[in-house]
Amino acid sequence: MDEYNGNNHNHNPEDEYGDHYGRRDLSRRPKKKKRKKFFIRLLSLLLVLILAGAVWLFITIRTIVSSVNYEQTEEKYSGLTDEENLFSRDDVFNILIFGVDEDTSDYGRSDSMILMSVDDAHRKIKLTSFQRDTLVYVPDPDGGYQTKLTNAYSYGGVGLAISTIEENYSIRIDRYACVNFQSFKSIVDVLGGVELELTDREILYINCQIAQNNQTDYLDAQAGLVLLNGTQALWHARNRGGDVINGVEFFEDTDWDRTQRQRDFMEAVFAKMRSASVFRLVSVAKNTAPYITTNMTESELTSFISKSGKYLNYDVEQSSAPAEGCWGYETNFAGDVISVYDWQTAKDELRYFIYEE
Repeated sequence: MDEYNGNNHNHNPEDEYGDHYGRRDLSRRPKKKKRKKFFIRLLSLLLVLILAGAVWLFITIRTIVSSVNYEQTEEKYSGLTDEENLFSRDDVFNILIFGVDEDTSDYGRSDSMILMSVDDAHRKIKLTSFQRDTLVYVPDPDGGYQTKLTNAYSYGGVGLAISTIEENYSIRIDRYACVNFQSFKSIVDVLGGVELELTDREILYINCQIAQNNQTDYLDAQAGLVLLNGTQALWHARNRGGDVINGVEFFEDTDWDRTQRQRDFMEAVFAKMRSASVFRLVSVAKNTAPYITTNMTESELTSFISKSGKYLNYDVEQSSAPAEGCWGYETNFAGDVISVYDWQTAKDELRYFIYEE
């Protein structure tokens, strides 16, 4: 009886559930389960958002890619240069960008030819302007001849222009992209403007063009770093001098100044895109795509766009061709031209700039 009572007396219900001295307390378990369920739900939500974002990005890229115009170069202008004589490397992708106007001629007019070299080896984007007035050999399938580089585009479009640059500079051009100048305005306006260093004469040129073309976006600024909208930036990029605009003479500039402005404009756009949101970049791409014609495949362009975030973090460098020290001005059967007297140096300088070897 006593033993039974003792055992009964020593039995404590807390032995089963624990107490405040460190023994188990099953009443805490539901809290752990609630936290676990919360994290599972949070993780599930994040996965759903990531998946939704990936789907949105995929659909967006497909929409952009499908809006681009795809056009191969004319067959008769393909294979005009010997591939074995062209320098190339797998980690450098060369895209020749034509800035074009639409007119009544067969091929329109190319106001700029800029080679954009995407150098993955050195994490750089390199912009090379080809001077339009350079006297070059044109490997026309109907018989080669010498003329200004700009005429190669007028006579045979992108196909003949690409073959001409390859023939004279011995650099392989992987793909091309023609961009209508009107798209530049859209790009700049969607980005909220671009900043460029301007002189007083460059500001005056912009305002004279605006006045002569009955526009209203006058630029109220002084020399220095100036924020330009789309209309103003387009006139600046197209400033070639050598003309009278709205009664004011602009004859002091050269073609080198014009191509420098175009490269500065492209670099300013890259700089603005680095700080832009994904949604703004998507808006830029959507607005620009219909104005682009290229011989890239849809899969190539999709891959290129997918890597654009990486490319925007690359350093940007500039150059022009032919390089200084191997050419001079001359007047001959082709008019006033840039005459290259040392083509080997011109080739070597371009190769070193693009490939750093």
